Amino acid sequence: MINFKFKTIKTKNLLLNTIACVFFSSNLFAADLCVNEAGSGGCYSTITAALTAANDGDRILIQPKTGNAPYVENLTINKSVQLLSNQEGVMWSLAGNITVTPAVGRTIAIMHMQNTGGNITASGHSPIGTRCKVNIMNCELMNGNINFDYNYFDVNVISNVLSDGYVALRYGNVIGNNITASTYTNMYYPTPYNHRILLYYSTDASATNDTLYIVGNILKIESTVSTYYNNITINSNAQYFYISNNYLTKLSTYSDCYGIRFYIHKTSMVGTNCIYNNTINNPNQNGSTFYPIQIVSNTSGVFDIKNNISYTPDLASGYNVYSFTATPTVGFSYNYGAPHGTLSGIVNNGTNNLNSNSSINYTTGQLNAGSDGINGGYPDLTFYDLDLTVNDVGAYGGSFSLTNFHPITGAARVYFVKAPRTVLQSGTLNIKAESFDR
Repeated sequence: MINFKFKTIKTKNLLLNTIACVFFSSNLFAADLCVNEAGSGGCYSTITAALTAANDGDRILIQPKTGNAPYVENLTINKSVQLLSNQEGVMWSLAGNITVTPAVGRTIAIMHMQNTGGNITASGHSPIGTRCKVNIMNCELMNGNINFDYNYFDVNVISNVLSDGYVALRYGNVIGNNITASTYTNMYYPTPYNHRILLYYSTDASATNDTLYIVGNILKIESTVSTYYNNITINSNAQYFYISNNYLTKLSTYSDCYGIRFYIHKTSMVGTNCIYNNTINNPNQNGSTFYPIQIVSNTSGVFDIKNNISYTPDLASGYNVYSFTATPTVGFSYNYGAPHGTLSGIVNNGTNNLNSNSSINYTTGQLNAGSDGINGGYPDLTFYDLDLTVNDVGAYGGSFSLTNFHPITGAARVYFVKAPRTVLQSGTLNIKAESFDR
């Protein structure tokens, strides 16, 4: 961790001492190893050979093959290393699986990879101790999954494209990705939980008061096979979750479906699960119940749910249901149902618009002109849009607008910034930015 302290800023009589904490993915590297298809110039001809020769802390710089042909290898990573392209802005290509062998304190980064047919997974649980950290950033998996449904990992999935696959974690952040499941067989199907899931969190063995972030993602389920589908399922009572500015959509036409579903959640009253500014869309439901947000577990805990919109134009009234058990403390305000919606287990406090005229662009998730969700969210300035107008409900509203993360360019270095929404006069403004530096 590197701390930068900036000069004191004085604006409109508000005195702020600003400290930025920037986290990099690695420390100083021991050596740079190179890979090219000819094995020339002191480089290795395979990534496997470079991994065998590497020591903890090394970088492996991979030369993209001619015509972006893939390196055809299954990789096992059992050291603290980085795999990245040796050309800025150009992906290296792989056809094969990547298996991470965990160890206490091991740190691995996989960057700028295009995988034409393989998964990124762990070989099993990491040992108890400092978490094994895996950063997957600016990669494209054309027909593969990211599966770290194992204990004692810290996995950050940042700015990736999965064209037919899922992500499963127990601890870590999922920020700014575009994840699509074209076939229902390429979605997570945890036993005995009989739903097909695109993004899944289960309970880590180490419970903390940490908050995990699911922000700025586009999650699309394109399968139309009749079964239960979930865009996001939280099946964890170990951490809190901040789920914000995601565009969740599905094309399923038969079975009951869910946008954000908390199957179990953390019951402590110390922290809050926040669900803000998500657009949850099912244009083709045709009669079965669609649950844009559902809390299943009948236990204590705290939720704050604001500025979400559920768009289900083909459903009859009563089938678009925000559903909650009675026990958790749930703050539910300025949420929209379009063109209609229903509440179960909670009473409308008068701020929610369940018969909205809002409509969206299916491709992007943006509100169409004339929608009453524009400037229709929580009016406090802490939720203002980037243009300093009142919050637009859905994924493009507020400071974490989806426009911050998409389109994915592959050039992001500082990929997420956390700052307080309000600061008292003469208070200290603490800003934490998470980044990667080659």
